[in-house]
Amino acid sequence: MSAMLAAGAAFTTPTIAASSNLLEIVQQEEKVKIVPDAMPTPVKQTIAGDDTLQNLTIAEAWQVTKVDGMVHYKVGFDNGSADKLWKTYDAQGKEIKE
Repeated sequence: MSAMLAAGAAFTTPTIAASSNLLEIVQQEEKVKIVPDAMPTPVKQTIAGDDTLQNLTIAEAWQVTKVDGMVHYKVGFDNGSADKLWKTYDAQGKEIKE
């Protein structure tokens, strides 16, 4: 009898009940590649005034809009290695440390 019970248990598949009343909404940030000249003047001024960036060129720039509507700029500098040097700035040119 226990052999039949064990065999029957081996063929039972557990079921998972899913509720159709749940709705998951995921908001993500929006990231748009821009030309460096499209960055706000305060960001460009901060970059120009940063002595550590004087010998580096901007490889790429991104405008990132967070879920809360805040906009910042992620800038990749070509530093001669395979990995770019990345810095992030708010629209007023203040560097955001990540």
